Amino acid sequence: MHVSLLGTSTPTPTPTHTATLVPTYTPSPTATATATPTPLPTETATATLTPQESLTPTPTATLGTPLPTNTPTPTPTPVPRTVLVDTLDLPDVAEAETHFWLQRPFADEFATWGSTYYPFGTNGRGEYLWHHGSDIQNQMGTPILAVKDGVVIAAGSDATDPIGPQTDFYGQYVLVKHDDEWQEQTVSTLYGHVSKILVAVGQEVTAGQPIAEVGQEGVALGPHLHLEVRLGNPRTYRSTRNPDLWVIPDAGYGVVAGRVIDDDGYVVPQQPVFLYQVEAPDKVWRQNFTYPDNEFALDPDWGELFTFSDVPVGDYLLKAYFDGRLFQRALTVTEGGLTFVTVDARETPAPSATPAADETVPTPASEPPPLEAAAEQTDAQPAE
Repeated sequence: MHVSLLGTSTPTPTPTHTATLVPTYTPSPTATATATPTPLPTETATATLTPQESLTPTPTATLGTPLPTNTPTPTPTPVPRTVLVDTLDLPDVAEAETHFWLQRPFADEFATWGSTYYPFGTNGRGEYLWHHGSDIQNQMGTPILAVKDGVVIAAGSDATDPIGPQTDFYGQYVLVKHDDEWQEQTVSTLYGHVSKILVAVGQEVTAGQPIAEVGQEGVALGPHLHLEVRLGNPRTYRSTRNPDLWVIPDAGYGVVAGRVIDDDGYVVPQQPVFLYQVEAPDKVWRQNFTYPDNEFALDPDWGELFTFSDVPVGDYLLKAYFDGRLFQRALTVTEGGLTFVTVDARETPAPSATPAADETVPTPASEPPPLEAAAEQTDAQPAE
């Protein structure tokens, strides 16, 4: 079984939809003006699925429960849908197990969570490049720790040899290939925008060892770490996978992941998804977006189209508004676990109830802007 780079498996025509509901947001002001990015070139990346050999005990995933639907107040912004879900050969999440292998890249006295404004798979509401990592903000010089045992296979400047989407993207970086493989594929992590490198190429490192210091080199707008997880070829930008599915959740927290599919069997790209705490079902607790078509390789065990990281244990509602309908799923987040939610319009009856007064498209919460500039795209290709 193969999980392809989203959207490159089999070209399919774009269906006609009367209302693709993707609310338009205005990003928070940023300290540095940025240019609207050009979408990165696509290439096919596959991940071979083989029977999983569990290296460590892993929690059992839970699935969201369908709830009745209503029709929200529409604010349509059409986004073409080009990828039939059946062409992706997605894995069965009922048989999947978590692979939370990686520790946090900072000690507990520092910030350890990634940005919720600019998470993996998003573009800062259209103002930034598509994000292939997780950004964690800390002060200049904060020690960056290796997230797992491994060996340093590259470190230094990317001014002439690109290891990202273009030269001088990370400024300075460290690339570590880890000792354990996942389904016979190399697992590596990249630490970008660093101000100082503390290790040398060929050096073995252990989890928790300082390997670099926080900086703002390359396209960074402010001091932070850009953390990537790469599966397969460690030197290829298209090998990146969502770090939310690899970093061990903190005690008392879990991860939510899922997919959104329309009535015609197309995945719904750039679709806002909203997470509500059950005790406050009318107040958006957090929001994210599904991945765009033709950009990101999916996790080989989960085939996710969106994630929420660092979610406190408890009960939640997930809502998505598209094609004139409101879709809801109830879910429970367990400690150290991954809860997978599928919104599939083909399996959800058409709404029969009238809209509730509070069922309108939510207003996004105010959050800090992303920390990476939308550097202009160059002709440089990722190093192979």
